[in-house]
Formats: sequence, C-alpha cells, structure tokens
Amino acid sequence: MSAVPLAEAIRRCAEADPDRAAITDPGGTLTRRDVDVLSDLAASRLLTAGAGPGSIIGITGENSAHLLTLFFAVWKLGAVPLPLHRRKADGELVELLRRAGAGVVVGFSPEVVSALGPDVRAVTLEAVFRPGRRSQLPSVPVSPNLRIGVSGGSTGPSKLIAVDVPAIVNPERPWHYGLRADGTQVVPLDIVDGTGFVASTTALALGCHLVLMPTFDAEQMLRLISEHRADWLALTQPGMLATVKLPVRVRAGYDVSSLRYVTHYSGGVADWVKRRWIEWLGPERIAESYGATDARGSTWIDGVEWLQRPGSVGRAQPGCEIAIFDDQGRRRAPGELGQVHIRDLTGRRNFHYLGEPARGLDGGWESVGDLGRLDRDGYLYLADRAKDMISTAHGLVAPLPIEGAIEFHDAVRSAIVVGRRGADGFEHIHALVDTASATVSDRDLEDMLATRFPEIAIPASWERCHGPLRDNAGKASRLLLRAASLAEDPPATVEVSRTVTS
Repeated sequence: MSAVPLAEAIRRCAEADPDRAAITDPGGTLTRRDVDVLSDLAASRLLTAGAGPGSIIGITGENSAHLLTLFFAVWKLGAVPLPLHRRKADGELVELLRRAGAGVVVGFSPEVVSALGPDVRAVTLEAVFRPGRRSQLPSVPVSPNLRIGVSGGSTGPSKLIAVDVPAIVNPERPWHYGLRADGTQVVPLDIVDGTGFVASTTALALGCHLVLMPTFDAEQMLRLISEHRADWLALTQPGMLATVKLPVRVRAGYDVSSLRYVTHYSGGVADWVKRRWIEWLGPERIAESYGATDARGSTWIDGVEWLQRPGSVGRAQPGCEIAIFDDQGRRRAPGELGQVHIRDLTGRRNFHYLGEPARGLDGGWESVGDLGRLDRDGYLYLADRAKDMISTAHGLVAPLPIEGAIEFHDAVRSAIVVGRRGADGFEHIHALVDTASATVSDRDLEDMLATRFPEIAIPASWERCHGPLRDNAGKASRLLLRAASLAEDPPATVEVSRTVTS
C-alpha cells in the first residue's frame, strides 16, 4: 500500500470501521466516525477564521481528544500545525508565533493573544468544536510540511524547525518501530511536544485507539495499559524513571502483558533505570531511538542488543550515517569523544530552520550539539550536550551520568547537575535535587554515590528544589537552572524553592 494523506487516512479508518474507538480521554471516547466528522467541523471553523492551504496555525493545550483531532482538521485544510507547549513563558510563545508567521492561533491565553495584535485571529478550542453549521471544505493540496517543530530550548533560545515532510502516512511503513495498525496506545507524553505529537498522530492515522493522559502519573499509566490492553508505549526519561521507582508491589498489581513494545526517546535514561525495565518486561519489549526534530537521521537499539552493549543508543538507521568530529572538524577515531554528527544518505532534506541557516560541516554533516563516541561496530554512546559539559580542574565532566546516579536514591524524584565557577577559576559540580517532602542529607546522597557509583564524581555543593526539574519530554534548561542557583532571586521562568549547602 502506498502512502496516503493523513486526512484521507482518517476518512478511510472511519469508512472501514466507523464505530471502533479512536480516542479516549477523561471526558469519554470518540469513535473513528466522530474523529472524521469533528475534524471536518474544526476545519470549517478554521477556514472561517482565515486559515487555508499553507497557513501556519499555532496550537496549544493539554492532552485531549479535541486537541488531537484538531491536528487533522489543520491537515484537511492543507495547512501546517505549529504545536507549542504552555510551559514556555508568554513572551517566548509570542515570539515563536510571530517568527513562524502564524495567522490563526488556538488555545492561547488572553495575554498572548493580546500581544500578538489584531492581525492574528485567535479562537478557543471550545469554539472550534462548537456544534453548528459548517462550510463546505474545498479540495486542497496535501500540506508540504507535516508540522513546524520547536527545539526544547535546553541549551538556549528555542529554534523553529519546519519539518519538510508532507502530511502523509504509509500504513506499511509507519514512523514508529513496532507500531501496528489497529493497536492501542496509552499516551503519557504531551501531544504538543515532538515525540508525543508524531507518535499520537501517526497511530491515529493507522487506526489505533489512543488513550490520552492529560497529566503524567506513573501508576495511572499502568492502570490504563491494563484496562485498555495497550500494546505500544512511548516514553521519555521522566516517565521511565518514575515508573521503575514505583514499589514493586504496585507495578505487580497491573497486568501489562499486552505491551509488545516500550520505546523511549530523547536520551538521558540511566543504565540502572533501563536494566530495571528490561528485568521487569524482558529485553525483547524494550527499545530506544536517538534523534531530534532537526536531525538528519536516527539510531535504534532493542533491549537484547543493549544488554550486549550497555549504554549505547544504537546504530545509524538506513538512510543516514553517523560520525564523530572534534572542534576543528577532524574526524575522531572509534572510542574517542567528540561532536556527534549525522548526515542523510537519501538526498532528501527533511527540515530547515525558520530564520536561520543550518550549521554543519562539509559533506552534509550536521549536529544538534551532543557529545558522544562510536565503537568499532558503529554503536553510538552519548555523553551529554556540549554546552552542558562542566569544565573542572580535572577535565570535562558530563552531568548526565551524575544525575542518573543521584536519582538512584529512593527519595530523589529528579536531579540536575550544573557547573558553578569557583575561586580557582574552574567550575565545581553543583547538584539540584528534587526530594519532594522527604528529608535527605547531603551526607546520605554522598554516601550513596560513593557506595553504588564509585566511578561518579561527587558534587561539591547541593541544592534542594521542590518540583520536577525536567518537563514531561525529558528536557531541562541547565543554563536557566544554573543562573537561578547563582542568583539571589531566581528568574521568573524558573520556579525553584531553594536550600543550598556546600
């Protein structure tokens, strides 16, 4: 079967089995017919608001059946969705919407709408789906861009990334490994974020039943998997960590035998976390992919391979190549640390930045700023983002392994490690730790690291924070958190309740 437009795929699913469940959220369940009819209605409302082929439509909101359906309404107009998360400050949202040239926006706060001015038409999600007469939809071309993505902003201002892939899907070659047509998927990731967006829209177009979680809760996720017999799950680091930190008796209380694949993305998963997942579900059901919206390719590794090469994120997938270069653009040998670069081998260009050029090396090599190394068989091992490395008196130190080790402690929900400049001119390791309401001393954490992870550098200073340090996509702005830890008053965009010791 050849690829079909995403909007057409929704219609075909509705025609094949109109009463089959398509999307479930806390408000109820939409059938395939419901999704097709409601996406037509929403497309009509967007058309009335001034959207049409090629229009950029900014969208935000928490996970819901209507929000997911709205993306298909955009594609039915031949328009391009720009999903944005509300965690971004209003000023950044306004800047991103302006730079993208969004003409219609859905779901944004009155403050954002007011700042955009009268040239941008704003509508609410409720208004888009309000029952009533609808206009006849014109025959439109397939949108040339699947979406406009936004980089996480973990190492600086967010970039706008036009995904230069048409809004189509091939049922025989879905984007996700192991994703099966007519399956069931619990969605704990935010669907306005990259992985959550592509995973949910692809699955819905294939005819899967999507069970959406408005907010992440590890035990609730397991309950939904058991209740709906979900067969596929996408997660990032916070979800992986929170789930294995549930008491064994809690995890054992839910039947998750229906899961065929648990695939995790975005890196940052500590080896001990992955091993617990493998011990729990078996290596055949755990897989990992490394890539980015603005990457020229990706890697893949399943749990069986990973046990043979612990710590690896896999090898380059067909159609791309991975190499490691130093700061002068010289290729590094196997085992040597350097900048991870990926180049496309198909001749296609799958993205471009809006308003700025892509930076790369001769030969088509491009990097998203990660450091890593390749072994002699081409398996990639990541260190961390180059901008986040800590320059100590003993050399460069990667924060990620230290964060993963700190999170091994039962009382730690999340940890972020940054560098703080010392009187000697070098950076010293500083750890921000979220322990919720638990009381954990610095000595407790230091003793745990020394005992369980003797190879890991022990932080020179500690800071207690109350609240998650990463978002649901696994992203954290170490630059902002470092600035907050050094400032007398943390910036407004970083809510940190602090207790600092050294």
